[in-house]
Amino acid sequence: MEQFSKKLSVEDFLEVTGYPIFDRIKLLVDCLEVKYIRCWSTDAVTTAEIHISHPVAKHITIGTGKHYSGRTRVAISLKKTSLFETLYGKLPRESSSTYVKYNDEGFEMLQHIAGNWEKVLSQGDEDLINTISVVTGSKDYTEYEKSALTKQRIGHSTYAKKVKACAGNRCLINFNISRNLIASHIKPWADSENHEKVDIANGLCLSPNYDGLFEDGIISFNDDGNIIINGLSKCEMKAYGLTGKEIITVNKPQIKYLSWHRKHRLKS
Repeated sequence: MEQFSKKLSVEDFLEVTGYPIFDRIKLLVDCLEVKYIRCWSTDAVTTAEIHISHPVAKHITIGTGKHYSGRTRVAISLKKTSLFETLYGKLPRESSSTYVKYNDEGFEMLQHIAGNWEKVLSQGDEDLINTISVVTGSKDYTEYEKSALTKQRIGHSTYAKKVKACAGNRCLINFNISRNLIASHIKPWADSENHEKVDIANGLCLSPNYDGLFEDGIISFNDDGNIIINGLSKCEMKAYGLTGKEIITVNKPQIKYLSWHRKHRLKS
């Protein structure tokens, strides 16, 4: 493969072949307003620096190779860091405006920058989806067993760890609960597109009792996070420790999923 260092137009970049990492991000390039792209390849690394017109980001750098121990490195230089600070914490250096993540987290950052770049999944995402597809497509299990195995697979996945981490590893409804937490899908796995199945915004961190209520459509949440309760008596609410005044933190990307849940799952 010929080594190179070039500044390319979008059209020229889309014609570049022979570099798997470039093929991977061409979908992203199609979704963004790209001004130009610098790309280069050496024995140690293959990299693309995508300069964009965007309200939050200035440019995105994606690289892979021996220099990164075979991992994919994603760096996003931001004009405004507030969105990313809520998702990934404060930048380690106050003078920096660039977030750097590898592999799954890196591609997750790209999804936050280009909201409709949804068809590109990490290898971990694809593995999880394929594993659960084998379970749900099998005739050897009952529907109950399929549901239990699906929850088990998701519960031990990187996806579940990220959903829980975003909630501080606490139940969103009751912060005093930090054990046996479940990364519950807002829009259920079976009803979701592949990118929605592994979208962190489609997850809520709940304790098992609240997860069951949410899954059955007995509770839901408004876009501002206020709880909605339908189908519980006062005695039942007391047993669950609910007052009807509970409120959870809702991030903007979660709103579309909560809207779906209210429309399709919430009991009237």
